[in-house]
Amino acid sequence: MQHLIALSIKRMRIIREALGYGVEDFAKKLEYPLYESVEKDGNDIPGILIAKLMSVFSINPLWLYGESNMRFLETTTSTAPKFITLDAEEEEGILMVNQKASAGYSQNIHEGEWYKELPSMRLPLPNYRNATYRGFQVQGDSMLPSIYPGDWVIGKSVPNITELNYGKIHIVVLNDAVVVKQVMVSLENPNTILLRSTNPEYEDLAVAVGDIQELWEMSSKLTFAVDVSKKNTLRKELQESMRNFMDSQDA
Repeated sequence: MQHLIALSIKRMRIIREALGYGVEDFAKKLEYPLYESVEKDGNDIPGILIAKLMSVFSINPLWLYGESNMRFLETTTSTAPKFITLDAEEEEGILMVNQKASAGYSQNIHEGEWYKELPSMRLPLPNYRNATYRGFQVQGDSMLPSIYPGDWVIGKSVPNITELNYGKIHIVVLNDAVVVKQVMVSLENPNTILLRSTNPEYEDLAVAVGDIQELWEMSSKLTFAVDVSKKNTLRKELQESMRNFMDSQDA
C-alpha cells in the first residue's frame, strides 16, 4: 500500500512539472491550497484532490497508481488511422502522402479508394515493426531549421490523444489540414493542445482535441537538403567579411 502511495505522489509531481507548473501555481489552478503539503508529506492523495486533477487536467487516476499507461482521460474519439492497406502477403506498407495528396488527405480520410493512388514502401528495420507508419511530405518553412520544405517525415500512429508524447514533433491531421508541429500541453484548456513551430517567426496554434482526426508521432525523416550546412557556412563567411570590411572603413 505504501508503495502505491509513493508512486501516486511521484507521478503527481511528474505530471505537474510536465504541465509547466510550480507547486504554488498548481495549487491555485486546482483551487486546492493544501496541495503542497500532500506532495511534500507523501501521504495518500485525498479523494477531493483526485477529483480536481481529473476535472481540471483530465489526469487519469489509474495512471497515478500504476494501473494504466494512459496519463490523461479520453477526451475525444480515436486518433488512430482511418484506413490501412495490406499487400498480397498481408503485410502493411508505409503509405507516402506527397504535398499534393496532403491537400486532400483530411477530406478523403474515410475513402478507401482514394488511398489506392498513394505509393507505399517498406523499411526492413526492426524500428518499423508492430505498428502503423505513414509518410508525409512537408510544405512550408514553419519547422526550419529542423525540417525543410520537401522533406519527408515518417510518423508512427498514435491511437488516442491520451497517448501522445508532449514535446515531440507530430503530424497532426485536422479537419481541414495536415500540419507538422511540436505538440505542447495547453495550460489554458485541458481539451486543447498547442501546436508549435520550430521557426520562431510562427506563433503557437491552439487546437481543440475534437478537431484532430489522426495523430502520427514523427519517428524519422528523409531529407534532400544536403547542401544546407554549406550554404549556412557561406552566408556566415560573407557576413563576417562584410563586418570586417565595415570595421576597416571606420578605422
